[in-house]
Amino acid sequence: VFAPSPAGGGGSRYIAGIFPALLQYMGDETTEVRQAAAYGIAMLGERCNDATFTEAMMQQAAQALVLAVDAPGAWEEEHASASDNAISALGKICKRSDAIGAVGWPRWLEALPLRADREEARHVHATLCEQVEKSNTQLLGANHERLPDVICVFGRLLGTDLIADEYLPRIGHLLKQVHSGLPQVLQQLPSHPKFALLSEENRAELEKALSS
Repeated sequence: VFAPSPAGGGGSRYIAGIFPALLQYMGDETTEVRQAAAYGIAMLGERCNDATFTEAMMQQAAQALVLAVDAPGAWEEEHASASDNAISALGKICKRSDAIGAVGWPRWLEALPLRADREEARHVHATLCEQVEKSNTQLLGANHERLPDVICVFGRLLGTDLIADEYLPRIGHLLKQVHSGLPQVLQQLPSHPKFALLSEENRAELEKALSS
């Protein structure tokens, strides 16, 4: 799998030929092959222009990525690194296409937090913070209905090495914004299904971020 240059030169003329293989390899039984294919798709999403990586190709890629992470056993330990990379690639495509983002962002959020591939996890969790800062309604929901899910993800990230230190005060600021602007979200958080996944340490980290 190659990484196209930012200018789209070099390997770009081969993309039309390589793309079908990337789609095919996203369904391969071998974790390393799926991980490489997901990385290739991520590079297309990040570095190729719309003329090279078209909307139709993005739709196909997003479908292949979702199928891969929804496959039986996709999140078992031996396969999770490939799934982490697939979620990372899906996020890059969602950034580029509103049509895909409308469906893709909620599915992307469901997979968080990532843990198997630390480098990809940190990139993806940074994207989560940035998209919440932008008030991305496709991610959060028109009525902020997915904000509790986001807060629960933040709770599982705080105090770990799965988020870069520079994002910790930004997460704290976001939590304080929720506290002041949408206090009912925090009040109702203990009844949210994903709150049960938080350990006592996770909940303490949330409290600490809110009070710091």
